Amino acid sequence: MDIRKGPILNDISSNFTTRDSLGIESVAASISGEICPVVTTVTPRAFYWAFATWNYYDFLKNSLLEKNGETFVNKFLRRQDYYFVLSQVLNHAPDQNGLNAKTNVEWDKPVEGLYYYNPNYFSMYYGGMTYYVPGCTTMDMIRDTDYETNVRYSFVKMTPRGKDLAVSFEKVIENTEYYQKYRLLNVPVPEDVLMEYGQTINMSLDGFDATKEILRRNMFDERINKKLVDSSRYVSYIHEVYDMSEPKLDYYREALFDGFSVRGEGRELPEDLRSIADGWEIVVGRQYFTFGLESIWKYMLLALDHPMKKRTWIRSVIENSEWSLNLDATLASVLDNCNLSYMERENMCENARRAVDASKMVEDGLRVVLSMYNRFVDRSDFGEESTYLTWGYDSDSIAFDELISTVDLYKGKPIRDFLIHLMDEWLIEQHYRTAFEKMLNGRNGFYYEIEDGYYVHKHPFDLGFQGIRLMQLAQVMKDLDML
Repeated sequence: MDIRKGPILNDISSNFTTRDSLGIESVAASISGEICPVVTTVTPRAFYWAFATWNYYDFLKNSLLEKNGETFVNKFLRRQDYYFVLSQVLNHAPDQNGLNAKTNVEWDKPVEGLYYYNPNYFSMYYGGMTYYVPGCTTMDMIRDTDYETNVRYSFVKMTPRGKDLAVSFEKVIENTEYYQKYRLLNVPVPEDVLMEYGQTINMSLDGFDATKEILRRNMFDERINKKLVDSSRYVSYIHEVYDMSEPKLDYYREALFDGFSVRGEGRELPEDLRSIADGWEIVVGRQYFTFGLESIWKYMLLALDHPMKKRTWIRSVIENSEWSLNLDATLASVLDNCNLSYMERENMCENARRAVDASKMVEDGLRVVLSMYNRFVDRSDFGEESTYLTWGYDSDSIAFDELISTVDLYKGKPIRDFLIHLMDEWLIEQHYRTAFEKMLNGRNGFYYEIEDGYYVHKHPFDLGFQGIRLMQLAQVMKDLDML
């Protein structure tokens, strides 16, 4: 019996967060970060690393402002970013993919032909470069710490490679009137000046050949970013095998999870790509595992239409779901029927996302979860990537090894028993632990409250697939003439 009196969270209900409600999405993100450093799901354009590096260089070399982080961001970098974005919008630049804040600057109108800087154009601290600045440090374009003494600088310092990148960038824009007369002054900028500026600076880095060469050399240096190099080679190979002229997330899921896996289609793969391919198979497997659990979780919350005790809640979910499985059969007996094809998995996930046939969501989610057991149990073909199957233990998540050991434990028991364990431990309790941790940090992540042992549904739940960094890496490679 659950005798907890809480949580009752009225005090922080306005600070509700929907992110990773079960605490299991982060494992895929962490593995992705290891096998694809620098490039993330929110950094699709190479331009911003060069632009950010040049901003640091120009500020340090030419600005008379006090050299500290707050001054740099609020009185220099954001202003440069604002006028760059405006120059692209005014010119109707053909490539605005990934151009941050472009809709915001469209609100600003000139006064007598002059554009005044609007500091409220974008809420993110570093403007459009917010997610790119860490990559400048990772690539050693700038440093915030003395590596010998481990003492943090009061303000970042340029490295030789960062200076080379910034100088190459500057050489392209230094003849524009904006660069020569306006970039260092806190004055409004004429429209014709921005028009000229926008015809030189651009997201595609057209005309920035030296800049692109320096980025290629430093980003894809095997001595520093071997995993990124491996992922880039894998991207190139995928684009040779698959039609990625109009790539979508589901295309990448198919290629990464089914295309080259020894337990999928088993397409031919160069041996030097096997390790990185196995890593990405695990990443996408984690995404499917998450989606399967969240499919069941979504239906459970829909079913919580009035206060219920936990046992009643779980029973009502089972009784109101549609089943083709015999829940009294052993778990082992159904495993062979859970070797799902790509389309079967995707259709199940799409049904859960849209809740078209909600009564099937629990069985579909269960079968997706069990299909991940089938995929990753006894993977003797894995090398060092097998360690990723243990990721999740240290972060109070659910590791693939835990999935495997739990299914093995329940193989001789009824499917119903495993399902009850899953809903109790991996959904209700896992959500409680995750949301409670968020509450300690001042955020409300609870989708239910517990009042005298009764569970009360508080917020609607939606689900969707995480991004895959290889999509953004492919765009970066295109920007750098590598794909």
